[in-house]
Amino acid sequence: MASNVVMATPGSESQTLEPVTVTGAPLPGNPLLQAADVDVVDSGEMEAKGATNIGEALESQAGVNAISTGNSVGKPVIRGLSGERIKMLNNGIGVDHQQYGVRHMPTTDTFLLNRVEVVRGASSVLYGSSALGGAINMLSSEIAWETPVQGETLTRYSSNNGQWDTGIKATGGNGRLGYSLGLIRRDGGNIQTPNEATHFPPPPSKGLRDAPAYTGELDDTNFNQVNGELALGFRDDDGGTWTARYSRFNDEHNFLLPPPAGQLPPSAGAEGVGQYIDNQQLELSGEKRVDGITWKPQLVWQNNRRRSNAGGRSRADGFDDAIDVEFDQYTARLEGQHGPFAGLDGGTVGVEYTHKDQVSRGTTQLSPGGTVDNVAAFAFEEKRFGDLLLQAGLRYDHHRIEGKASKTANPSQNVTDAESQSYDVVTGSLGGIYSFTDNLSLAANAGRGFRAPSLFELYVAGKHGGVAAFQRGNPDLDPETSLNTDLSLRWASSTTRANATVYRNVIDDYIFPRDTGESRGGSPVFAYAQTDAILRGVELSIEQDVTRQLTLSAAAETVNGERRDNGDDLPLLPADNMRVGARFAPQGEGWARNPYTSLTVRRYASKDAAPGEPFSQFDDAPFGSASTDGYTLVDLGAGIAPRVGGQVLHLDLAVHNLFDEDYRGFLDTYKGYALSPGRDIRLTARLDFGV
Repeated sequence: MASNVVMATPGSESQTLEPVTVTGAPLPGNPLLQAADVDVVDSGEMEAKGATNIGEALESQAGVNAISTGNSVGKPVIRGLSGERIKMLNNGIGVDHQQYGVRHMPTTDTFLLNRVEVVRGASSVLYGSSALGGAINMLSSEIAWETPVQGETLTRYSSNNGQWDTGIKATGGNGRLGYSLGLIRRDGGNIQTPNEATHFPPPPSKGLRDAPAYTGELDDTNFNQVNGELALGFRDDDGGTWTARYSRFNDEHNFLLPPPAGQLPPSAGAEGVGQYIDNQQLELSGEKRVDGITWKPQLVWQNNRRRSNAGGRSRADGFDDAIDVEFDQYTARLEGQHGPFAGLDGGTVGVEYTHKDQVSRGTTQLSPGGTVDNVAAFAFEEKRFGDLLLQAGLRYDHHRIEGKASKTANPSQNVTDAESQSYDVVTGSLGGIYSFTDNLSLAANAGRGFRAPSLFELYVAGKHGGVAAFQRGNPDLDPETSLNTDLSLRWASSTTRANATVYRNVIDDYIFPRDTGESRGGSPVFAYAQTDAILRGVELSIEQDVTRQLTLSAAAETVNGERRDNGDDLPLLPADNMRVGARFAPQGEGWARNPYTSLTVRRYASKDAAPGEPFSQFDDAPFGSASTDGYTLVDLGAGIAPRVGGQVLHLDLAVHNLFDEDYRGFLDTYKGYALSPGRDIRLTARLDFGV
């Protein structure tokens, strides 16, 4: 759904940008005037900050954080929820990256995107299971139908891990036929942390009880990616647009393991595990207006294969057949966007069918083979009453899941005994936004969401190196259901943008890993269980153009999530945080064209690990810590955009952790046995080209 967004940029007049898609809205409209809380981050912003994964690209947004593992993994967290509770979408279609693993990254490259949209709050009406915390829609580069060729090259160097990113993308057309393509290679070495005292080599002193096992250069944290996309499009004589798009994400990486988790005793030094990720996707889509309704059919095939070695075998050793999980997922979706009807202003109706077929070939079962089917029908409508806009939706889902021993090389007893499970669920939402003035508005939302348990949560049985634990499924799990409410006060003028939001999300039958107190093969045993939970939070943000050249900003977030039976914290919640920033963009000419400098200070509070949380066992280990102290980070940015040979050359500098702070990020999965990355200087050059 498209809308024109008016934005003011420092040092320039207000300008109307190209139409952007607003996820989660019944009809086209300015994202600021939707009941749902929506942010849009475009490719230029992502590349200027040097983002190398989707989590990094979005974590500057209020209420959004990222679970990180080095430079290759960045999993978004929205209002305290992540993984299976965040719906990841590619061009409006749900995609699966085996997100049950806390270190399993989304398999879409930021360089190949046009923009990313973040919808906070339950979004099950449009997207079904898993959208309890929100949805992230990753929109591919668009086709420039009327231009023969336009594009961009990218070269980036990141000092911390010696990473080189090199890419090119282009698009064009002759009015009837069009194309879009892109290719990028990312090659990163081992990450570096400040050189601080460590627990190893043994014997340690009592004073180093909480010291990390490793600092300085962290062995086995390197990775390599080659990712690409190709789209071909056709415009018919009646205004219809038809596109075929193929993309591939290919990644090989190592993860540093905690001692002892490999093949050698801890005194022998660090060990890692090699993993291999391959994701392919083919999308056939169209858009055509017939009898006043804009129809949007989509057919999508996704193939995702995740292979992992046993602990202690890096990717240089080759694949050892330990874990090999692959699935094919087919999605057919038809949306119809209509105008005024039956007293309503308009909205969207649709149907969707998804079939997933998964096989597990490895010597370790972990996630089993099986099938997942989902059939859905939905409607999302809106009606304006003067200054009040109401938006309401309703959705029905039939969800069926079955673990299959015939698709599992080494099935556990739970998989052998598995029976088909099905759920029939009705979800709904009601939202409204009231405009007091042209600048001030109040938005409120209430949404009912659901999430079916995954094959992994039902039947997992094996040692999972990603959380340094043995995990055990529970075939008796029920689906999660949620009731999410939020209230936002918004101000938007030519010089000031501000938002204050409070929210509450009540989740029944919340699925979580429980520490059983048992040990297997030297690793703790985590078993999936259920309880009722509640999350409450506050998000504040403000951006003020002090002058045409100077913009000041600030944001703060706090989220509290707990079990309703005993008050224990929920796992993987972000630490309370706040940030302040300044951006100065004076007028410039020649090589100093469009200069800017920026400074951001981020403060994170201390936080204790929740019981049973991934990596919580390191609070009781003879080294490291899963709970983290508070810390402050300073980031610096600068850039210019001179013209070279008639084309624009964007030169951007981004310095993360300017003062090389010694810290552990609470959502950094290496926190239990290593420090978080030290200073990282990222230099990016992007050269536009076109005819």
